[in-house]
Amino acid sequence: MTLLYNVEYAGPIDAGDLGKCASIFHMVAIVFAGATVATEIRNGSVGISFLTQRRRWTSLASGAVVGTIFLTVTYVVGMALAILVAQFYPDSIIIGSRGWPYLAAQLLVILIWALAAAALAVTTRSIAASVAIPIVWMLLIENLIAMVPMLKDLINWMPFNAGHAMLGHVLGESTASPWPGVIVLTVLTLLATTAAATTHTQRDIPA
Repeated sequence: MTLLYNVEYAGPIDAGDLGKCASIFHMVAIVFAGATVATEIRNGSVGISFLTQRRRWTSLASGAVVGTIFLTVTYVVGMALAILVAQFYPDSIIIGSRGWPYLAAQLLVILIWALAAAALAVTTRSIAASVAIPIVWMLLIENLIAMVPMLKDLINWMPFNAGHAMLGHVLGESTASPWPGVIVLTVLTLLATTAAATTHTQRDIPA
């Protein structure tokens, strides 16, 4: 945007523009979380920890903490660089009072989807499934649901669209209620955590 400035679209860069960059990071985070966890499990690098630790859940929790910290640091560094570059935009940049909470909420949504991808990797041990299922759901399934008239009210309770509505409310660009997004993303987090923990702690235990 800085290099290809167009005077017809004059105006400062805002948090919404940074959110478009975050949507790209969103996809990359899903690929990273799903592929790395599934690869680690398939390569057997966690086998020793399964056999030696007294409680399996600790390796799952430590992996989640490390992944969350990595994605958070990457997001913060990326946003800092984007804001730095935006200082050279001819119309400058304005984050606004709602912009910072919006960027924080954007990170939270990304981390939840990355957690879901990692949980799929734990349960399926498949790189393809852990990456493809979340992305296909976001880009295809919910759009197909939105095209069916009988299901148009259901789309408000789908995780991707509900999350976007919540982000729009935080930014002040949407009058839609944020509660469907809060509820759905909370349920998604609980389901992903429960599925991963159950699979991780119970699988391959001799009878």
